[in-house]
Amino acid sequence: MSLSCSGSNVDQTSKANVSYAQVVETSEPTSLIEGVEEKISNAFAQSFISKNNNELIALSSKLDALYHEQNQKIVQYWRAYLQFYLSLYYLKQGDKKAAEKEIDKGIDWLKELTSKNSEDYALLSMLQGFALQFKGFKVMFLSGEVKSNAKKAIALDSTNIRGYYVYASNDFYTPEKYGGGQEVEHYLLKSLSLPEQKVPNKYLPSWGKQEAYLMIIRYYIKHEQWAKAKAMFQQAAAAYPNNHQINQLAAKLVGK
Repeated sequence: MSLSCSGSNVDQTSKANVSYAQVVETSEPTSLIEGVEEKISNAFAQSFISKNNNELIALSSKLDALYHEQNQKIVQYWRAYLQFYLSLYYLKQGDKKAAEKEIDKGIDWLKELTSKNSEDYALLSMLQGFALQFKGFKVMFLSGEVKSNAKKAIALDSTNIRGYYVYASNDFYTPEKYGGGQEVEHYLLKSLSLPEQKVPNKYLPSWGKQEAYLMIIRYYIKHEQWAKAKAMFQQAAAAYPNNHQINQLAAKLVGK
């Protein structure tokens, strides 16, 4: 399937498709967003262990203050990214109402950005896809937007691993009766063929590859493609030996 997007939307956004790599090169990002992806992940892990979200809230407050002080798009990106983990925290605590509220905040912040780039669309699609579980009958109307934004991410940067991952994720979670599952393997393999970052940079997104490994292993397990599942598990475990979720899948492959 072609991922080219017809119409003027992508044509218009591509004219101002300024990557965050360019932004970082021409500015001096604050130390707060140095390694911020890892900071958010660590804050979530600590919140999960302690069963309170104090660390996530504290980091969110710092990013909020920084954004309102400097009004930088890259800070807004990381604010929205943190909202995913804040929503996930509440979901794991059984508070679906709070989880929906927090993910919707992140979605709104990204929608407010003008001249979105590939990373913005990839994250927006990811947040929207996560939010679908809270939307009830509205899902059928909102799922098209999730897919559309993933397509825009790829159209704006055909080497963005996160664009392919979120496109595959949407297809993975779309029920087969609605056409889901047809493109998962192809786009996950494409995402896994790409680097987390084109040039290593501590201010920029690197998420997507570990998630893609998890998803493709689960896909192969679901379809009982055991040889492929085991081969992909070995790759994933070698690349990310400390990923607990990947390691947990080993039990499902024993004796297969």
